[in-house]
Amino acid sequence: MDAVIARYLPEIASGPVPPQPAAAQAPAARGGPSPDRPSFDNPSFDNPWAGLARAPRAPLPVPETPDAIRIEPARADGPPEGPLDAARAEWLEGLLPRAATPPVPAPLAEAAIAASPLVKPPAAKRETPEERAALLAAAEERGRQQGLAEAREEAAVARLHAAQAAEARLAEARRHWSAAEADALADGFAAALRALDATLSDRIARLLVPVLTDALRRQAVAELSGALARLLAEPQAAHVRVSGPEDLLAALAERLGPLAASVSFTAAETAEVQVSADQTVIDTQLGAWTRLIAAAVAET
Repeated sequence: MDAVIARYLPEIASGPVPPQPAAAQAPAARGGPSPDRPSFDNPSFDNPWAGLARAPRAPLPVPETPDAIRIEPARADGPPEGPLDAARAEWLEGLLPRAATPPVPAPLAEAAIAASPLVKPPAAKRETPEERAALLAAAEERGRQQGLAEAREEAAVARLHAAQAAEARLAEARRHWSAAEADALADGFAAALRALDATLSDRIARLLVPVLTDALRRQAVAELSGALARLLAEPQAAHVRVSGPEDLLAALAERLGPLAASVSFTAAETAEVQVSADQTVIDTQLGAWTRLIAAAVAET
């Protein structure tokens, strides 16, 4: 045992023991403890290491080389400088009082106990028929509500698609209807214009017949009066006879003036005015013109 202890002890110099002070020799002179007679009141009594602790230590030899490096541990009188890193925290942790470890909460402790393989879990509670029926009813209600929600969603999608299809069909039908109505309106408008043209032509013709007839009569009267004036102006004028409608005869006599005294007027129920002087016969052809105008009006 002493050999093992001596291996780990530092080397002790073998020099002479330094002289003890006089105060230490006084007890021996007074009959106190001495090397031959130890004192049992000395605290270093029966302590083999007391002398070793007070003995000076010789410095370790350092080789005399230029690149020799002597490494000595630096003594830290205080906490390390700088931020509170791991070393500073460790140093302060040794100086500060450590707080007591908080107890584990009850739920965590219960969870740890339940997770332990050595603890047998409690037996599951058996369901009663009423509880089972209630659970089945709740499950059926949830399923029914889920089915209703899915059905409503499908119905909404179907309505949207149906509305879009209906709008597309309505737009297509309106396009076809617009094209058909445009053709019908164009045909109707053309027919209306043709009917209006025919109606206007007929009415205008009917309105112009009296005007044309009257113009023809005036022209015929003017031509007859000119012809009679030439006949009556001859040196040996023949006897002149004029027959025709009474209104035309009156107009003709008015146009002849004084020459009407030598003309014999005879009213007749005819449309023509006829002038005869010996072998000369002058016919106004008013009936032919009237028939031509009536035929033209009938054709329109």
